[in-house]
Amino acid sequence: MLGKKFFVNHLFLRVLIISAFACCLPFFICFSETKSISFEEGERVIIFAPHPDDEIIGCAGIIQECLSKKIDVYVVFLTNGDHNQFAFKAYTRRIILNPSDYIKMGQVRKKESTSAAKILGLPLENLIFLGYPDAGTLPIWTKYWNSKQPFENFLTRTRYVPYPDDVSFGNAYLPENIQADLTKILLKIMPSKIFVSHPADLNPDHRALFNFVQLSLLDCRGKINPEVYCYLVHAKNFPKPKGLFPQQTIKIPSEIEKYGTCVNFFLTETQEKNKLVALDCFKSQLIGRKNWTFSFLRKNEVFQIIHPVLFVRNNSSEISIDAQSQEEISEEESLKHTKLYNLRLTYDQQDLVFQFLYDKKVIEKEFGVKIYVYGWKEKIPFSLMPKIAVDIKMDGTFTVYKNEKNISVKDISIKKTQNTFTFKIPYSLLDEPDFIFVGGESKLGLLTLDYFPWKVIDIE
Repeated sequence: MLGKKFFVNHLFLRVLIISAFACCLPFFICFSETKSISFEEGERVIIFAPHPDDEIIGCAGIIQECLSKKIDVYVVFLTNGDHNQFAFKAYTRRIILNPSDYIKMGQVRKKESTSAAKILGLPLENLIFLGYPDAGTLPIWTKYWNSKQPFENFLTRTRYVPYPDDVSFGNAYLPENIQADLTKILLKIMPSKIFVSHPADLNPDHRALFNFVQLSLLDCRGKINPEVYCYLVHAKNFPKPKGLFPQQTIKIPSEIEKYGTCVNFFLTETQEKNKLVALDCFKSQLIGRKNWTFSFLRKNEVFQIIHPVLFVRNNSSEISIDAQSQEEISEEESLKHTKLYNLRLTYDQQDLVFQFLYDKKVIEKEFGVKIYVYGWKEKIPFSLMPKIAVDIKMDGTFTVYKNEKNISVKDISIKKTQNTFTFKIPYSLLDEPDFIFVGGESKLGLLTLDYFPWKVIDIE
């Protein structure tokens, strides 16, 4: 034990010395102008993690601070992270894995988070694993409401949570089950603060978890009113610089800063040391990305406060969502394809008006843009509310889906110009919701090129 402690302290000291030379790099933000997170006695905190390791990457300092102040802190894992083919094959040194192997790897990742929790001093009974499908939760959100057939995990070949020790064991891969699980957890723990993945994160599971948590918070309105902080894990050129630089700070990329107010939590030296050891617990994920993982060991952890956006139904209201590149293809290759830039929401009489800006490169028959508009209304189950999807091709043809069923396009008008598409959705078609969830994406065949991060909009 003494040898391990000496190794950690020695390694940390070496890192501090090396990173000191990097201090001449310009600071990316004036932290004196950025709010900091603090905790008070009696608070209760939930950290929602899309996969095992996200809780340490984004919130290891937060966890330790809560424990040091005797604050109850819980970690809820949406998935067991059972879909990382490259990492699993490298970890097992096997080219071919069968479905049961991927389930076993989900159990490995669960054990890694358990080991990391022990390093931080987090009671294991405060870890809540749900076990929903890694790389499947955003499709579940967009396509499986009121579905008779659950989503199937491509690698594990399962349609139900396969982990006997997970609290959702046996649950079908359906959005109603995720919604019910999260709502139950919120009402049981009654948190004062929540930490959740960022809606603009490159990883679809991270975006899905944000949506599901926001939905469950709406369902709990009037019962709890926690502060919500979003942490970013996957983004272009993030964090900067890559590598182990604990003397440096981490900053939200400039193109994502506009999503909300940035706040920081600054780690003590002891908290940094413990985070380093905790990050090293995830052996199955460190192969090929150790440099990136340890980039999150910095002086601070950074979050954004992202509230639902108020939208008043009048001619002066406007909401804008900038597109993000999904990076499923190289940047050089993406320049050859049609590019999305911006989605704008306005109001005209009784219609919600959506306009997206794009740059058409070439005629691509397989290219299309899909915009999702889901309504939430108090006292009506979300699963029963209209969910509109408008699927648009670059030749001007389009298809409208309501709750995954093709409907007549006569209710929706669409107009095309050289670089914009504008379409109107009657507010009544959504059953006059109190809130709407809005997102979108561009596809080239099965590839996602760009996406509009989901936004929760408060309609007045």
